[in-house]
Amino acid sequence: MAQDFHLLWSEYSWQTNEVAMETDMVVGSALVIGTGCMPNCNFALINAHEGKPEYGHAGLTRKDYGVTGFTGFHNQRMVTDRDIPAGGEIFVDYGEAWFTTRGEQMATVPFEANFDLVDEFLVKFKNISLKYQTSENPDFTKDLWSIVEAEARVIPTRSGSALPLTFEDMQSAQTVGSAESRLPYSMRTVEWLNENGRCMDNIRPGNSTIRDAGRGAFASRFIPKGGLVAPGPVLHIPNKAAMNMYETDPLGHRDTTKESGKQLILNYCFGHGKSTLLLCPYTSPSAYINHSRKPNARVVWADDATKNHNADWLQEGVEFLKQQEAIGLSLNFVATRDIRPGEEVFIDYGREWEKAWKKYVKEWKPPVDSDDFAPATTLQKAVLQHDDLLIPLRTISEQEAEPYPQNVVFYCHTVTFGTAEDMANEGLYLWGDDVWEYEWSEWNDWYAWEFDANNSARWTPKFPCKIIHRSEEAAFDDDGNNIGHRYSAILLTEDEVEENMWAEIIIPQNEKHVIHDIPRAAITVRDKMYSKNEFLHGSFRHAMMIPDEIFPKAWINL
Repeated sequence: MAQDFHLLWSEYSWQTNEVAMETDMVVGSALVIGTGCMPNCNFALINAHEGKPEYGHAGLTRKDYGVTGFTGFHNQRMVTDRDIPAGGEIFVDYGEAWFTTRGEQMATVPFEANFDLVDEFLVKFKNISLKYQTSENPDFTKDLWSIVEAEARVIPTRSGSALPLTFEDMQSAQTVGSAESRLPYSMRTVEWLNENGRCMDNIRPGNSTIRDAGRGAFASRFIPKGGLVAPGPVLHIPNKAAMNMYETDPLGHRDTTKESGKQLILNYCFGHGKSTLLLCPYTSPSAYINHSRKPNARVVWADDATKNHNADWLQEGVEFLKQQEAIGLSLNFVATRDIRPGEEVFIDYGREWEKAWKKYVKEWKPPVDSDDFAPATTLQKAVLQHDDLLIPLRTISEQEAEPYPQNVVFYCHTVTFGTAEDMANEGLYLWGDDVWEYEWSEWNDWYAWEFDANNSARWTPKFPCKIIHRSEEAAFDDDGNNIGHRYSAILLTEDEVEENMWAEIIIPQNEKHVIHDIPRAAITVRDKMYSKNEFLHGSFRHAMMIPDEIFPKAWINL
């Protein structure tokens, strides 16, 4: 189905490899509610990065009907890369491609290299200034800078946009650099934040008190009646059909006559039975608020003075919203009575949602593999707790007696070399005609690493592999810490890689690569593609229903 509007979440979504989901699907992206949606990118002042999420369903298994109703990905932490003073804005790295693929409106956003070029220019500028400014010509430097600024405005460029913003900033930049000269512009006073900010830590996530609800939101402090529980700025989606998923033909083309399900994000959005519009809050705490017919909170529109809330949009129709390519609406979750610290927060999702949920529960049947299925995270605890690196992995011969679940795949992070000549140049050797045997080596670049939920770096998955040998003794690092066993593995070839296995690089069928001395941290256990609970057929998918009394009549189009 062709869309006649801009899907806003494409501006806020992350590539699957950024959130440890690259092995879960062929093509996709992830909307990381909370800090994954809120920070901007300023290449001059990047001060934080996203870690990888944890995965699990709050104690629910594939036998529990609630397991399909919420995402298992959670607790993705944002970690600071430098000190951020109180009132400092948080900036993350979107990657240059995010800007280069968005046309003219992003064509002058400066990259890191542009600030480096400006710093080189400022050295030359200073030399000219020192040479020609005299007591007879005291304004030479300021006049010359005015010329530079004027020229930069004639044809806007990324480097021109990286220039210091004022003459005084230019003087400061000659000491601290052009990037750091931007720091004062990214600050808000604590007084300003107290007056204009909205508190996001009034609630915290935890396992819900409701059976099969998964996680819930709990008050972290006393919230008085009428007080703010959580802010809820929203992404507006003019047509809820954008949530539909469809069957594909053998060539991968979607057949829009055969709907196969709906996107999981639908469960985190508000809708209305008489409108095509969806409103999806993108703050993390609010996503944990569950349903109750006896709620202690409700949703209301934010105050007119709230930034990024245009009250006049409530008077416009859905066709108007289709033309808006940026956020402009915001809800608030407010307490309907006093809420005690530690008390779970609930809102009423509406009768339509409740009817759909009861129907789903009545018809629910556990999948046929529910007895044998175990998420890879039960094996790959190294993603969450590095102590579990010490748990030995079973070799293929050991797995004959004690097999792993059918849904998991082992991935080895290692370097391979393209030809026999390359192998010889690297000091490696051939074993037989087409068997390549060599010692483990890591990819020596930034993209070889990812950060787990505890901000610990680990190697990214590269090749599906089979473990053929485990060292008798565990290995120790330079500090004497036990870092687990070392392993030998065979990389799977193209004829061995199953259709539901992800592989960054495919090993040709006529080659056999045997890798020795692989550290445990370089072996990742992942689920096969589309095997996680989020992909189950018949999963519960339904928007929360926004109350009639606050839903604008202008948005009714069904």
